Parts: sequence; structure tokens; C-alpha cells
Amino acid sequence: MPFRTHLLLAIILLFLTACEFFPDITGKANVEEYDENRSVVQLNLAVAPQIAWMPWYLADQEGIFHEHSAKHRIQVQFIPDNNYQDTIDKFITEEVQAIAISNIDAIAQLVRRDIEADVILITNTSNGNEAILLPSNADTSLHSLRGKTFALVKNASRHYLFDRYLIRNQIAFDEINIVDTVESDIPDAFLKKEIYGVVTSNPNLHKLTHAEESAKVLFDSRQIPGEIFDLLIIRRKTLLDYPQFAQVLLATWFSVMERLQGSKKGPTLDALASLANLTRSEYEQQLVTTPLYETSTKALSAIRDRRIRKAMRHLRYFIERHQLTGNEVYIDWVSYPGRNPALLHFNGQPLQYFVAPPPVSDE
Repeated sequence: MPFRTHLLLAIILLFLTACEFFPDITGKANVEEYDENRSVVQLNLAVAPQIAWMPWYLADQEGIFHEHSAKHRIQVQFIPDNNYQDTIDKFITEEVQAIAISNIDAIAQLVRRDIEADVILITNTSNGNEAILLPSNADTSLHSLRGKTFALVKNASRHYLFDRYLIRNQIAFDEINIVDTVESDIPDAFLKKEIYGVVTSNPNLHKLTHAEESAKVLFDSRQIPGEIFDLLIIRRKTLLDYPQFAQVLLATWFSVMERLQGSKKGPTLDALASLANLTRSEYEQQLVTTPLYETSTKALSAIRDRRIRKAMRHLRYFIERHQLTGNEVYIDWVSYPGRNPALLHFNGQPLQYFVAPPPVSDE
């Protein structure tokens, strides 16, 4: 065979082999090879150590984030922060792209700064996790509360709970004095009797109701079911650019939730309690007040639940009374699945994709 023929055959074989590494004529790249070579993106999640959020800490300790990150080419950097407000500040300044946050704080602190964010998961609800506490010997009649001073964190879920109590009992807001107090300072303020009562949440709630001079509960979030709940939110631009970030976070959360069911429940509760510096009994008692959505299907139902809109109507009054969104019109700051995204959007699509991924095309 002439040399030119050999050379031509060699060139043709080389070309056919190389086609495996380049997009085909339809413009579709070889997905497997592309996935192996594209760069890994690092995105950050910041979470404070609250009772219902300890699963994130366990996921970090046991490498569960990494387990689900690898296949999505997303490296999740978990950032624990003992100060809840610091996690929100990091989200505001774009140091982190996702945080765990309460529904009240998501509105009070993010919407008023015109930050576009998507709720991809409701992790838990409050079922007695926030409460108004009085001294054990206090008079609980309505007239006795007028003129009294209460310590709480202003514009947070505890403040919202207090407002709801006053409204229900027709006590004028200006008949009660409020001292804006850092949550960590609440126990000392109460035990030193510097104020009449406090509005707090766990673990302070558990501490004060189990102290030697135990406090008594006047009103708690069980009386307003479904109105206070916690969220996992992602900056909208990040979610649009890296939708797989949501899938990593959802897979991580539900991996831990799966352990809380069946034979692994005991060891998992022990691990969560240890991370929270509590005994297992203490942790379980507090977890009852803030039940978790333990399955993805329940979580999907929760984010689509129309009762959220009813809860948000109560929250709207709180937001407007305290002017927490400035001049923003109500319809402009919150939206729900299937609607055009507002500043804070309850986005059920990532969870829907997690529950029932679309079939992979053979084309």
C-alpha cells in the first residue's frame, strides 16, 4: 500500500478517536468527560448552633456535605458561627451564599435591604420553642401586665410572638415597656430580676423553666401554630448560576433526617445532643418544641402549603407596624411557588427536582 494511503488512513483514525473528546455536530458535548474536567466551585453555608439546626453540624462533622458535593462539582464550605446575627450579616455582605434563618428575620433583615433570595426548604416549625416567661409567683391577669417591662430581641421571632400575645389580649403596645436585649443576656436579666418578664427561645427557655426559681410560661408559639418557622435560603443569583448547590444542600439535610428514623435514630440523637452540649434527654425535650420535616415529601408539602400565606398575613402586620421593609409594598417582598419571584421567594422547584428528578434523556 502506498505511503500516502497509510498516511491518509492514520489521519482518519486519529480524527475519529478525537471525536470522543469534542462536541458532536449537534453541539452536545460528551457529558462524562466535561464533568470530569470542569472546575469545582466553592459555595458557603453559614449556620448558628440552634437546636433544630444541629443536623447541619453533624453533616459537617461526618463529611456528608462532601459525600454529596463530589458528584455535583460543588464544594460546600460549612461555616459554623456561635452568633446567629453574624450568619445573617455574612449573607448580607455576600460572604456566604446560603444560611439557616427564621421567616421573621428573612423579612426583617433581608427584604428591607432589597436582597433577592429563594427559600428552598422549610426545615422546622416552632411548637413551643418561643415563649413569654414570668416569675413563678407572678400575677398573670391582664391588668397586672400593663406598665411592666419585658426583655427580648427586637424585631425577631420573640418580638413577633410578644406582639401576637398583646393583640390577642387587646393590650395596647404602648402599655408595655420593651428592653432590646441580646439573647445571650436574657437569662441573667431574668434571674437578677432586672425586668418583669422575658421573651426567649431554646436553649434559654429550657434553662429558665428548669432553674431553681423556675419561670412559668405565659404564652408560647403553640398558641400560634405554623406562624414561626425556619428556612434554608440561597441568594437567587447563586441558585440561578449553580442550581446543583441546592441539590447538595437538600441531599445533605435529608441524609441526616434519614438517620433520625429507624435503627440509627438513637445514635444520631446522641451525636446531635453532644454537638449541642446537651444530654440526649435535654436535646429531645427541646427538639419536640421545634419539629423537623424529616422527609422530602413532607418538606415539599410544607413549602407548597397555602397556610404559609395566612401566617404571612399576620407577619405582614408586624412588619408594617415596625416599618421593617421601609417603603416596600407587601406584594413586592414575598412570593410563593408558581408565582413570579419577589424579593423573598418560596421556591418549590429545587425540592420538586430532588423528590422526583426528571428522566435523563438518552439523546
